[in-house]
Amino acid sequence: MTTPAGWYDDGSGSLRWWDGAQWSAHVRTTDGAPMVTEQPSVEPAVPVAQSPEATPFTPPYTLPSSGASTERAIAPHPVGSPETAWAVGAPLVQPPAPGVSVLGVIGLAVVVVGVVCACIPATSVVGWALLGVGFVLSLVSLFLGGRKWPGITGLAIAAVGALLAFAVSLVLLATTSTVESTGSPLSIPGERPPDDDGVDTEEGTDPSSIEGAEMVPFAELEVGDCLPFVDYGDTEQIYELPVVSCDQPHTDEVYFIFEVDDEEFPGEDALGDSAWDGCAAQFDTYVGIAYEDSELDFYSYQPTETSWARADDRTVQCILFSYDDVTGTLEGAKY
Repeated sequence: MTTPAGWYDDGSGSLRWWDGAQWSAHVRTTDGAPMVTEQPSVEPAVPVAQSPEATPFTPPYTLPSSGASTERAIAPHPVGSPETAWAVGAPLVQPPAPGVSVLGVIGLAVVVVGVVCACIPATSVVGWALLGVGFVLSLVSLFLGGRKWPGITGLAIAAVGALLAFAVSLVLLATTSTVESTGSPLSIPGERPPDDDGVDTEEGTDPSSIEGAEMVPFAELEVGDCLPFVDYGDTEQIYELPVVSCDQPHTDEVYFIFEVDDEEFPGEDALGDSAWDGCAAQFDTYVGIAYEDSELDFYSYQPTETSWARADDRTVQCILFSYDDVTGTLEGAKY
C-alpha cells in the first residue's frame, strides 16, 4: 500500500512534505510556523532518525537510483491463486487427450452387422439399410470430437462390404433367374434301365418338337400323366417334361409323387436311393403286380441341390415305363 502525499513528522520536531514517493525539501514547524524551504543538498534526502516518541513511518519502498538494477521483486500472492503458479514458474497442465468417438464406434458396429446381413438372402434388405445407417454415422463422427479411427474404419468396411454384398446378390439373382425362367424347380432324371427291345428314338430329341406334346413343369405334373420317350443325351438337369394324351402312343407314365423328409440336402447318391425305395414301394399298388414279376420298369426325377436350396424342392416323381409304345394308361396293367 502506498502512503499518500502529505505533511508528516520527520522525527526532528518538524513536519516534512512526503510527495507519495519520497521526502521533499519542504518543511514547517509543528506550531504552524511558516513553511521553510531547505536548499537541496547534493546528497539525496534521507529521513532523520526518529525519536522514541515520534510515530514510526516507513515508506513502502524506495525508488531505485539511475544506476541501480531495474529488476523489481514480485510481491507474494495468496496460495492457490492463478498468480502464484505464474510467479513461481509452475508448468502448465496439459489438457487430457481426446477419447474415442462414441458415435464412430456405433457406426462401425452397425456397418459390420449390415455387411453380414446383406450377404444373407433372407436378411439382405435389412443389411443394406444397416449399411446405409452405419455409413452416415461413421461419416458424421469425423466432424465431432474424439479420435477418428472408428469412423474411418467404418467408412472403409462399408465400402468393401457393399461391393461384397452386391456380388453375392448378383450370384443369387442369376441362380434364381435360372429357376424362375422355367417356372418350376429343376430335377435330375434317375437312371433309366437300358432299352433291351430297342425302341427307335433319336438321341437328343427336342421334347417340344414332339407332336401333340405340352411342356409341363415338374411342379404341375400329376399322377396318370403320359409321357413319350425322350433321350436327353448328356443333359443332367431338366426343367419340364413333355406330356401327351394317353390315347397317343407313349412309353412313360407318372404313377407316384412324394416328398423327401430330409432337412439338409443328402447328396445325389443318397437322394437317388431314397427315390428308388419310395417308388418301388408303390409299384405293385399302381400296376397291380409285383415289380419282380412285371415286364414294366420305373425310374424317377429328383430335386437338384440348387432347387432344394433355392426353391425348397423336396418332390420326387416316379415314372413307370414300357419298353414298347403303348396306348392308354398303364394303371392296373398287371403285366
